[in-house]
Amino acid sequence: MNSFNENVTPYQSCSKSVFLVLGIIFIFWISLFSIFLIMQGAWPVSIFLGLEYLIILYLIKTYFKNKNINDEITIDNKEISIKKFKGDKLLHSSRFNRYWSKVFFSKFKNNSKLSIRESNRETEIATFLHADLKEGLYFKIKKNLSVY
Repeated sequence: MNSFNENVTPYQSCSKSVFLVLGIIFIFWISLFSIFLIMQGAWPVSIFLGLEYLIILYLIKTYFKNKNINDEITIDNKEISIKKFKGDKLLHSSRFNRYWSKVFFSKFKNNSKLSIRESNRETEIATFLHADLKEGLYFKIKKNLSVY
């Protein structure tokens, strides 16, 4: 019995260690520049540099917090199962009859949508991927659906 299991996660170009190294370089640069500005009498600029650094740290923290999402797609002889997770928590689960379901992919410039539809029910898959990766996933799912 053939089955298709795909765990789709967001593409991430940088790891935490890269951000750590960049953060150390950035704080070193801000410190040197702040010392120069304080010696020139422009000390308020140092405050804004510190605020900018804190904002960047906050944005990086939210980036790593929100990247922990994934979609789990399982296709077997009778049904298609889609589960959406954030961390270990199940956010949404859908089941479709394999024989009555269709996979749709639309792309306009870099906006794309990959969804599975059965009569009046529809679920969008991998909303966090960019168009090219969604298209590759579309072809994998469509190929697997044609096997049965």
